[in-house]
Amino acid sequence: MRIGIFFALVLILVPGAAIWADQDDDETRPQGRYFFNLLDGRSSLGKDFFPDPFVGPQFDVETQLELDYSHAEKRNVQSDQVDGEFQWNVLGELTVSAALGWEHQAVSSDTPGGAVDDPSGFGDVDLAISHPLFQFVSQDEFWDYTAVGRLDVGIPTRTAISGTDVQLTPYLGQLLRVGQHLSIQGWAGAQLALQPNADDADALVYGALLGWRIRHEELPAPLTESITPMLEVDGFRPFTAAGGQDALSAVVGANIEFESIVRAQPALSIGWQFPIDQGARDQFRWGIVVQFFLSF
Repeated sequence: MRIGIFFALVLILVPGAAIWADQDDDETRPQGRYFFNLLDGRSSLGKDFFPDPFVGPQFDVETQLELDYSHAEKRNVQSDQVDGEFQWNVLGELTVSAALGWEHQAVSSDTPGGAVDDPSGFGDVDLAISHPLFQFVSQDEFWDYTAVGRLDVGIPTRTAISGTDVQLTPYLGQLLRVGQHLSIQGWAGAQLALQPNADDADALVYGALLGWRIRHEELPAPLTESITPMLEVDGFRPFTAAGGQDALSAVVGANIEFESIVRAQPALSIGWQFPIDQGARDQFRWGIVVQFFLSF
């Protein structure tokens, strides 16, 4: 637990201190290497190339409003969730975000007249901060790699939906652009419950996302700037047997970026979610995810 907390503090304090030391950069990203020679101004990070994940954490540098809706079902259980999130590119490459969601579950019984439970309420308040740690761009700019550190803090609202523990999750994200179309994102994080004797709740969360960006010039759909088909995989693995069951699921869908309106660019993502292993099938049988973005 202490090692995980120390790693999380490193992820937040080292990039934060360095960005303040690099204040002579203005809003225009440098063209050469900067940030102690670790970052490259030619990188695609922050240039709307990498699509936002359906389920996993976001690592791109951007300022945007986001509204998500998800619906999932399994036998006798239906779940609907609405989340709102705001991301702000505060300074340089430093991005902070805040999110809050409302979830409603409808639980029925196979037995006529059996017990029915409909819990609902706000989920955790999620706060996050992220910053790129290292970038490599090949000389011909065909390969474009970025490593990003991110720290999430989940604050419980203590409703029927929310948990009771503060969750601290340090992430390492990796983003790769190959050519002008293919994007590959991968991430892993240690989800830590900050409460005495709560080690059974600690888990590894991980995932990956493949995207293929099609520009308007290649597929001239009306009012669009790009369309990106996506495949995402998300996993959960508890550190102890008492922490629950491994779960692996996937989402297949697409992101559509529309033409800008004044200084804002709207985008829409729609995906179909399905379980891969038994742990995920115990949670749901199928689901849909709809996301609306407004970037500035």
